[in-house]
Amino acid sequence: MIERFYKTSLTIYRQSWSGESSALVEESSFNGHLQQGTPKNFQQDLGFRFSKAFTVWCSYATDILEGDRLIESSNTYDVRFVIDRNIGNNGHKEVIIEKSDE
Repeated sequence: MIERFYKTSLTIYRQSWSGESSALVEESSFNGHLQQGTPKNFQQDLGFRFSKAFTVWCSYATDILEGDRLIESSNTYDVRFVIDRNIGNNGHKEVIIEKSDE
């Protein structure tokens, strides 16, 4: 099963509003498979910068949304796309992320 590849721990932060101010709030953590994206596809099709785009595979049940921020070790990523791949025994989410300069 695909879950055997979920070896990277990531923490999800989501923008939360209180009154007229907002802040990133820790939502949850999950394990996923993190890999650098194919530069040609992300650069040409999505307009991402070369070597900054990555893909995360994770459980279909993971609560992750476009606009979330992911933290992995000392790296920060912004979630650009979330694609549901709920097919057969290997259902998962494919999350396209871009490494943040922060």
